[in-house]
Amino acid sequence: MKKKKYWYKLDNAGKIFPAVSQDERSNVFRLSFYLDETVDKDLLEEAVNKVLPRFETFAVQLKNGLFWNYFAANEAHFVVEPEPAQICKYFKAVRNRGYLFKVYYLDNKITLETFHAITDGTGAMAFLKSITYHYFKLRGFKIPHEGKILSELPYSKKESEDNFVTNYDKTTRKNLKEEKAYHIEGEHFGHHWVLLIKARVETKALIQLVKTKYQCTITQFVTAMLAYSIYKETVDFVGNKKPLKIFVPVNLRPYFDSVTLRNFSLYIKATYDSEKTDWTFENMLALTKEQFADQLDKSKLQSRISSLVGFEKNPILRAMPLVLKTIAFKIGYHILGASISSCSISNLGIVDLPSGFKGKVLDADFVNAGYGLAMTLISMDSHTNILMSSPLKDLSIMNHMIQTLVKEGLDVVLDTNFKEGYDEIL
Repeated sequence: MKKKKYWYKLDNAGKIFPAVSQDERSNVFRLSFYLDETVDKDLLEEAVNKVLPRFETFAVQLKNGLFWNYFAANEAHFVVEPEPAQICKYFKAVRNRGYLFKVYYLDNKITLETFHAITDGTGAMAFLKSITYHYFKLRGFKIPHEGKILSELPYSKKESEDNFVTNYDKTTRKNLKEEKAYHIEGEHFGHHWVLLIKARVETKALIQLVKTKYQCTITQFVTAMLAYSIYKETVDFVGNKKPLKIFVPVNLRPYFDSVTLRNFSLYIKATYDSEKTDWTFENMLALTKEQFADQLDKSKLQSRISSLVGFEKNPILRAMPLVLKTIAFKIGYHILGASISSCSISNLGIVDLPSGFKGKVLDADFVNAGYGLAMTLISMDSHTNILMSSPLKDLSIMNHMIQTLVKEGLDVVLDTNFKEGYDEIL
């Protein structure tokens, strides 16, 4: 039985985001479903409000305590909005009835944008699937949930656990400090606008390519593809002295038997030496596979969890009032976050929907456009969407990646939010 009133601490990963988020680094990510019909705004809003009480980790507002931020219950009516032109825009919760997520509608598209403080991609997908299920229910469709819609299953308190803390082991802690990374520079679009390019490929053909030709996973392939595109298309990477570091989030739930809806992922990284002048795609891929195999080890992931939680448990930090903690988090994020990452890739995998959704949900997007160049992947039915986002006007890296996909024999269908004249207007 759920509590009617509740509050809880931010999870270990979520604590940093209220301190460091701003217009140019929103820490907001997007999930979208494309339906076979124009979305009814009123029914969508009703669906969100029907589902919300079941999702305790979303039905919250952020509060400031003396020593820590915390989440408290939010019972305000949620209001959906037309989708804006700018993706993953930073928003103030106070102007959103306290909620830390947005639900948008545009033609046949339902979009959920979520502030990273409350959840990661896995948790947000469970929420969006439930919203969409109830939307169809209100439309009069009777679709068996097949155990794939969380709102139709009994609530478990494990959904609200901070599994960073529950898997903390002080004996496995290690030093997380590392060298700074190469950063891609260039002229930005104005007003924090982010360019998005979506490349759609057939999943079967993509799997055939990576398995038979390269003997790797899809994530390893696109990581090496991004690294090689940066190597080929930038003029300042070689000899920069700072390595290229591509961060790749890993869902920790399968490793630690978790069902939490809160943040529970860690980054592994693929690192490439900028002093090397004879990189090929093949040796970048070989290095990528080695690094993935080394880091995707439960004991090493456990050690990193313990190191992150150990920082939070530092007696000096714990004794600081929130205003000083905020300063400490900003400094820590610069040292352990922004400065050591060049760009990111996130693969959310296959969207697992009930069979009754077939023909009703036609496509899905996953976008992480908070800061810098980012690539995301999501698969549905027979196709995979590779989405590339960037605040930079220079499209050469994106173009190189698309050309690579085409040269590999894949049929690529492109879509973008770019309109002619944006480079002049923005």
